[in-house]
Amino acid sequence: MEKLKTFDVDLKRLFFEVLKRLWLILLVGIICGAGVFAYAKFFITPQYKATATIYIQNYTGENDEKILEELTGQRKEEAEDDDITTYQGLLTSDNVLNRVKEKLGENYSVDAIRASFTAEAVEDTPILKISVSDHDPEEAAKIVNEIAKVAPDAIMNLVEGSSVKVVDLSRVPTGISYPSYKKVAAIGCVIGAGLTLAIIVLLVLFNSYIEGEEDITKLFDAPVIGKIPDFTLYDDKGERKKAIFSKKGGASK
Repeated sequence: MEKLKTFDVDLKRLFFEVLKRLWLILLVGIICGAGVFAYAKFFITPQYKATATIYIQNYTGENDEKILEELTGQRKEEAEDDDITTYQGLLTSDNVLNRVKEKLGENYSVDAIRASFTAEAVEDTPILKISVSDHDPEEAAKIVNEIAKVAPDAIMNLVEGSSVKVVDLSRVPTGISYPSYKKVAAIGCVIGAGLTLAIIVLLVLFNSYIEGEEDITKLFDAPVIGKIPDFTLYDDKGERKKAIFSKKGGASK
């Protein structure tokens, strides 16, 4: 008995099968994108980012290494050879943030301020952008501005020969920084459409139905010697008749 041939992947057929179901892929992608957007809109608390800018002058001093180790837990040789990195560590130290907390009041904690606070250097400049994220835009601006106001005196008292100046204080942010609704919707669309496409491809590849002569010749190493004709009958109106023969074996009218 002859063995069945391996059913090779017909890329042309696969392409047209996917093309026929393109509407389904797009529909599922749109539904998933809308669903993810709705989840982000109604279940994720939006965050607002307020940013202030400070100018930093390079410093030198005998006690720099000792100060850095005490405030940041890093030895000078372990930190990056970058003054900006040093100042980032100083700004998040308990020494500086405790002063900020004193200005803000007892409702604030050092750990909460540190968790919401980031500092980023502007490339090839002695400028540092400090940012605070919070669900309340006014609170975000209030905290980051207080950090910017406290930072110069606090750091200059700690580091010999340093100079820190406030360039810009933050305004109350109006735009949401997180989540990005457009981004999450796009991700939802891509994931939904991608999964639908993958399922369609798998269904086509593992489809065991024989749909025509071409499938038979691919599956069996034998020619097609005949086929059953279509006995479907239609009336004058083009509607399909129910049966060719009656149950008793007689021909239907």
